[in-house]
Amino acid sequence: MTPRKIHLEVLEDAARVLRAVAHPLRLRLLEILGHAGEKNVTSLCEASGAPQPAVSQQLARLRHEGVLAARRDGSQVFYRVARPEVLGLLECVRRTARGGRSS
Repeated sequence: MTPRKIHLEVLEDAARVLRAVAHPLRLRLLEILGHAGEKNVTSLCEASGAPQPAVSQQLARLRHEGVLAARRDGSQVFYRVARPEVLGLLECVRRTARGGRSS
């Protein structure tokens, strides 16, 4: 059976999301948020080991592309994954790192 053809609009959206996450720090931030659910910038800096300006820049890119959502609580901004399907990309990365093994 031939797989169904994917609509062009879906492929264009996928390409946009792939470009948005295609950076080691952005992938790390997604990994952290995928486990934590929601974190502020300070916590993300600590968890990623990256400096605040770099983390803020990458968070802005992911938010701009709709991959992350944010909410403000006083002076702090908390981020969460808005498109949980992108976390599947991290599982693909893990499988690739293991040489395609699923465990």
